[in-house]
Amino acid sequence: MRIFKENRDHSRLAILKDIPVSLEIHQGIPGTAHFRDGGSDQISCLGCTVPRCMYLSDSDIECSHIKGFPCDRSVMACPVDAIAWNDRSAAPVIDQQRCIRCGICVSRCPVGALYFSDQGEPEVNMTPGDSVINMRPDQAGQDLHACQIEQLLQVPRSGISLQASDPLFETIYEKLQRLGNAYHNPVGRNLLIALGCRCAMRRIGDVYTRMDAVYSSPAGSFGAVEIEFGKDTLDASRGILDDIAVLNTRYGVHKHNNRALVICLQLPNERQGYWQVVKDIRVVEGIKLSTITVGALMFLLWNGCVFEPENDRYYIDFDNMDLRHIICIQADCDSIPLSNGELGIMEPNK
Repeated sequence: MRIFKENRDHSRLAILKDIPVSLEIHQGIPGTAHFRDGGSDQISCLGCTVPRCMYLSDSDIECSHIKGFPCDRSVMACPVDAIAWNDRSAAPVIDQQRCIRCGICVSRCPVGALYFSDQGEPEVNMTPGDSVINMRPDQAGQDLHACQIEQLLQVPRSGISLQASDPLFETIYEKLQRLGNAYHNPVGRNLLIALGCRCAMRRIGDVYTRMDAVYSSPAGSFGAVEIEFGKDTLDASRGILDDIAVLNTRYGVHKHNNRALVICLQLPNERQGYWQVVKDIRVVEGIKLSTITVGALMFLLWNGCVFEPENDRYYIDFDNMDLRHIICIQADCDSIPLSNGELGIMEPNK
């Protein structure tokens, strides 16, 4: 994983004439900004001095609930290194072969210049609109640009950036299943960050930390994270108990203040012991482990949601393995356009 920030060409720096009052996101077209005077525009890439589509902030990758957690310091927003800076265009460029269509870069663009095409591939809008003016890339221009980015991050968004379907997820999961182990934790961490959380993952090779990551949600929930891309999810349910114990003894986090989370590529099938263990943990210890899939996290991101486990929202066990209903409620949609059991994303394969 790259942990350094690349040198970028600042020959092109753009700002807006006015800050929009809302931003509308749809697949197939760049984001549409709506202004106070009733006008609208599809804003081109602003050539950000620190592109959010490429880099996380230091606060994103830390978790203030515990001090001294030995976290990985990589600030690359793309978990699979599929995005880079093009000096000639002074804009990001996406390697479509590496890209897993997670939507992290798209969700982090402050003006919607990064968007999904009709074919589901991230693209960059480079066509200047009437609302954009170029600035000299001096210190004053960079300061004004940075101030506008902070304002743009407060602008309300609506719309769905990518429409889910069986063929889309089959393409995504084919790529996910080919990823090396070193990319698994960054996929989970960066999706949680894109969904509004702070998330610190352990350093590669660190066998002392035990847990894959820790996270804190927008409302302040905190928990350990186990990320499992393989089929042996039983180890994840047992490992999360170890994580809860370690956070209690080493950092003073009480078990009932730990909203522990298992992120898996697909839900275990109905006959796997994972579901009974999750239920046993609830009955014996009073702890409700949350379980969610990578695909469900992506769906929430495409629908503009945040990840918030308040009220044990993502708790499912042997008696109820249905994630679909939970995700429908959070995404405020009547249905999810995925077949029942598709890739184990919303409910287990039979």
